[in-house]
Amino acid sequence: MPKNISKHLLIATLIFLFSLISYFTLGNYSRQFDEKLRDTMFLLRGAVEHTDKVVIVDIDEKTLKAMGQWPFDRKKTAQVLANLTSAGAGIIGLDIVFSEPDRSSPKAMAKALGIDGEFRDYDKLLGSVIATSPIVAGYFFLTESKNRDTAPQIPANFTETMKTPNDWIIRANGVITNIPYIQNSAYSSGFFNALSGNSGRISKMPLLIRFKDKIYPSLALEMLRIASNTKNVAIHTSENGVRGIELKTGFIPTDKAGFLSLNWRGPKKHFPYISYVDVYNGNFNAKDVAGKFVLLGTSATGLVDLRATVYDAALPGVEIHANIIDSILAGDLIHSPTFFVGADTMMIFLLTVVLMVFLYFIPAIWTIVSVIIISSTLYAFYYWLLFSEGLVLNLIYPFATLILSTIASISLHYMSEERQKKFIRDKFSRKVSSAVVDDLLQSTDHSFSGKKKEVSIYFSDIRGFTGISEKVNNPEDLINLLNLYMEPMVEKIINLNGTVDKFIGDAIMAYWNAPQDVKNHADAAVTCAIEQIALLNSLNIEILSKFDVEIKIGIGINTGVVTVGEMGSSGRSDYTIIGDSVNLASRIEGLSKFYSVAIVITEYTKNALKEQYVIRELDLTQVKGKSEAVRLFEVLSLGTPSDEFKAENKKYMYGLTLYRDAKFEEALKIFEELYKVNSLVLYERYIQRSKRYISNPPEKFDGVFYDKRK
Repeated sequence: MPKNISKHLLIATLIFLFSLISYFTLGNYSRQFDEKLRDTMFLLRGAVEHTDKVVIVDIDEKTLKAMGQWPFDRKKTAQVLANLTSAGAGIIGLDIVFSEPDRSSPKAMAKALGIDGEFRDYDKLLGSVIATSPIVAGYFFLTESKNRDTAPQIPANFTETMKTPNDWIIRANGVITNIPYIQNSAYSSGFFNALSGNSGRISKMPLLIRFKDKIYPSLALEMLRIASNTKNVAIHTSENGVRGIELKTGFIPTDKAGFLSLNWRGPKKHFPYISYVDVYNGNFNAKDVAGKFVLLGTSATGLVDLRATVYDAALPGVEIHANIIDSILAGDLIHSPTFFVGADTMMIFLLTVVLMVFLYFIPAIWTIVSVIIISSTLYAFYYWLLFSEGLVLNLIYPFATLILSTIASISLHYMSEERQKKFIRDKFSRKVSSAVVDDLLQSTDHSFSGKKKEVSIYFSDIRGFTGISEKVNNPEDLINLLNLYMEPMVEKIINLNGTVDKFIGDAIMAYWNAPQDVKNHADAAVTCAIEQIALLNSLNIEILSKFDVEIKIGIGINTGVVTVGEMGSSGRSDYTIIGDSVNLASRIEGLSKFYSVAIVITEYTKNALKEQYVIRELDLTQVKGKSEAVRLFEVLSLGTPSDEFKAENKKYMYGLTLYRDAKFEEALKIFEELYKVNSLVLYERYIQRSKRYISNPPEKFDGVFYDKRK
């Protein structure tokens, strides 16, 4: 097995084990993120059609405005329930509790005032209506504190299939029930507790709560039990907790604590609402409630029965029961299957070990694209499982492991590429410049095949090197001398983004703008030459003390289009440049000695310069191998010319113009005057030429100096 894939497998295994341990130990902490991801899927899905079998009678703002402050006297509620029963309501669930006697009842008021006699009791009136109506009363369990008393009349119509006591179902410490007369008058009753999830929003609802060693149903479950004519509800359990609840109409899957995962039907007001006051006044259509599940609750803000859900920050609590009933009737329940731990474990394995092996075999550039495709496919699959198959699996751990695996894979690819780059750098940096190596490492196309490109070409040579080598006749000392000179010269080239092409004995060839682009490459080349001359002046102090010699160099620079690329044989090749522009640069470097100047540039380089330099024109020269003449210039320094230089150069340019106009006697006079002030070899050359042409006038003069040197 390749070493790199072994490392991928090792890291993948460690991530898998870490994720698995986190999954089993930190599940409660990660559940809120899991719920948020699932909420996103609900938002993407949007609302679904309800069964039209559930209707809500709402104590809304309209009702409070018409009937006054809640709680109303029980006579009004009795009238509402009587009207619903008369309209043929199938079953009525009360999402309210009457835990205190009605103080507005005439009997209660007479007692409070100490008046004897028979007075109407609204509590008994409500109880008598409840007794003759298909009503499931509501009550509320206390899970954190004990109530001052308990009511023994809560029905518990359950049989359990387990053989051992089940400790998974949530236990209550107390209960708030209706007053006995109302509680005992109801056909049945159920709790309406709503418990928020880890995210602060309701995503599950308990269908079962244990209290005093008995199990009790929720309001929605009890309404469904009665509607399905189920006498005893079977609770299916295992050693791992509750698996579900069975009614005659079918099986209701739950989590291990008996909670139902809510398949939300839609946002607030998704179900039909009828105002409480309209039912009280008989101002409603009986067909809207006939044979249906009717829930009596409140949406009024002041009554504080509002819950946060995926679709709404304040959903009326009564609508949660409507969602439960409707989803069970529709049969599109969602739940965590019994095999969810195994499924989650397998998915974590696939997204660590298998994914990282897959990512190992694809190019690093495709990693992110592949991961986006995989994650999109994965969550599309989870979306399908949730809403088509009703399966709730963990969403956060697949996402977390996918991210970890991707980061690990990218990091391993990066480290592998860095090792590969180091190998290439170590292997090729001995043959080519570091710039070429960098371009090789970064190249994703065939950039080393030949191509045309404008570059600035540089040649430098040590003057009189033969004499120096004779004086420093010890080979080791001569090599040390060359190294002492070459190293800082090359460093200057590289620091200014140049590419060192080759060393030709004591000569250096370099260029700018290849392989990588260099902005203002002509300036970079000329600046490098100026800094090298300045550096050589200080370097000569050390050379003179060690070797008793002094080095002088000439530099030639030309800018032009060349062919650049990898050239050579199949066994040995180099990245270099070729073309007429290279030959011209080499030739003008040789002319630096002829004119006794340090830096010579062509007119092509001069025209490409962006910065300001002190420059003097040298000649109009046709070098060997070229059919056209080229203007040559000397570069003295960077910056603005002094007034003294400007005056001298103006006079020189005047003499040069006379010379090129074949006015040799007048030109000679100017050059001689200049030479007396500044004895430059350049002036001496023009004095010699002028005298020669005065003695032997040319038939046709073009002002060009023909360089016939070998």
